[in-house]
Amino acid sequence: MTTAGLIGIGIFVLLMVLVFLGIPIWVSMLGCSFLGFMLLGSFKLTLLQFTQAPFTTGANYTYAVLPLFMLVGSLAGETGIAQGAFDAMNKWLCRVRGGLLYALVGANAVFGACSGISVAGNVVFCKIAMPELEKRNYDRKLSLGAIVGAGSLSSLIPPSVPIIIFCLMTDLSIGTTLMYGLSLGIIMIILLCLCIKVLTLFRPNKIPGKDQMERVPMKEKLKSLRYLIPFLLVFALIVGGTLTGLFPSTVAGAVASIALIIYSLIKKVPAKRIVHVVWDAAIMNAGIFPIIIAGSIFSRFMSMTGLADSLANVIAKAGFPALIVFTLVVIFYLICGCVMDIASIIVITVPIVFPLLTGLGYNAFVLCVVLVMLCDAAGMTPPIGMNVFAVANALRTGSGEIFKGVIPFFILDVIAIFICGLVPQIVEFLPHLMGY
Repeated sequence: MTTAGLIGIGIFVLLMVLVFLGIPIWVSMLGCSFLGFMLLGSFKLTLLQFTQAPFTTGANYTYAVLPLFMLVGSLAGETGIAQGAFDAMNKWLCRVRGGLLYALVGANAVFGACSGISVAGNVVFCKIAMPELEKRNYDRKLSLGAIVGAGSLSSLIPPSVPIIIFCLMTDLSIGTTLMYGLSLGIIMIILLCLCIKVLTLFRPNKIPGKDQMERVPMKEKLKSLRYLIPFLLVFALIVGGTLTGLFPSTVAGAVASIALIIYSLIKKVPAKRIVHVVWDAAIMNAGIFPIIIAGSIFSRFMSMTGLADSLANVIAKAGFPALIVFTLVVIFYLICGCVMDIASIIVITVPIVFPLLTGLGYNAFVLCVVLVMLCDAAGMTPPIGMNVFAVANALRTGSGEIFKGVIPFFILDVIAIFICGLVPQIVEFLPHLMGY
C-alpha cells in the first residue's frame, strides 16, 4: 500500500467517524477533503481543487436534470397521479386475496415513473394506502412494511434520481443506466408480488379472506383505467422520447415537467400550489447540491490517492473471491443506511466502491442499479433506517412496528441483490433486448 493510499484510508475512516457523530455530511466531506489534499500536496493544490470543482460541477449542464426530475415527482404528487393509480389497481385486484398489497406495489411502480425517489413514494402511499388497508383489516405491521418495501421501486423505475446522481458521479450514460434500472425494477415488481403471495399462504391471519372483499362492476373497472392515462403519457415522454432519440435524457425532465404543469392547469390546481411545488423542488435540490459538490471534491481526492487501485491489488494478492468483497460492500452499505440518506451514501462511497468492484469484473451498469437498490435496502435497516423513519414521521407512529413489518421485504431485497450480483445476466436481458 502506497503512502497516498494510506492517507486515503485514514481520511475515509475520519469521514465515517464524523458522519456517525452527526456532523452534516457535506461539511464532513469538505473538511476531510481539505485535510487530505493538504497531506497529499500543498495549500496551492488544495486551493486549486476547492476552486475548480465547485465551478465545474455548478456549470455542468447535465446536473440540471436533477431539479427537473424532482419537480416531476412533486407535480405528480400534487395532481393526484398516485391516488388515481392506487384506486385503479385496487378496483382491478379487489377480488384477489391480498389485492390491496398488490395494488400498492403496482401503484408504487406507476408513481415511481414520475417521482424518482423512494422516500417520496413512502410518504405519499402511507397517507393514501394505509387508511384503506386498515379499513379492510389488513395486519398493521405488514401493511406498514409493504409500504416501505414497495417504495424502493421509485429508486429503480425511470426517472430515478439516485441512479442519475450515481451516473453524474461516474460518467455512466444516464439513458442506458435508466434502462438497467427499469429492468431491475420489473424484476422487483415480480419478486414483491411473489413475496406477498407467500405471506398470504403462510401468514393467512394477517390478510383478510374473500368474505371481506367487495365486488366492483366491470364498467367501473374500465372507467378506472382513465386514471392511468397521465402516468402513461409521462412515462412515454420520459422513456419513449429518450429511446427514440427525440431528445436526450437530460432534456426528458424538462419535457415531463412542462407536460405535468399543463396537466395541473387542466386539473385546475391553483397557481399558488404550482408555484409552491416548484419552490419545493428547488429547496430539495438545494439540499442535495452541496452534498454533490462536496462529493465531487472528495471524489477527486480519492482518485489522487489511488485507493481503489491499491485495495484491488491487495485483494488480488490475498486471493479474496469477488463475492466476498461484494458481501463486505453489502454489509458496509447496510450500516451506512442507519445514519445516511440514499444520496449521501452514493456520494460518499462511489469514489471507492465503484472502481473497486468494476475492477473485479462487475458490469458497471448492473453494479450501479444494484448499489442503488442496496442503498434503499439500507434505508430499512434497524434501528435507524431512514425510509422507515420517513413513514413513521408521516403517520406519527412508532418505528418499532414498522421495522417488524418490513423484515420480509428487507430479506427479499438482500437476496435479490446477491442474485443480481451473482447472475447479472438477469438484469442485462431487457437492456440487451432493447439494443443497449
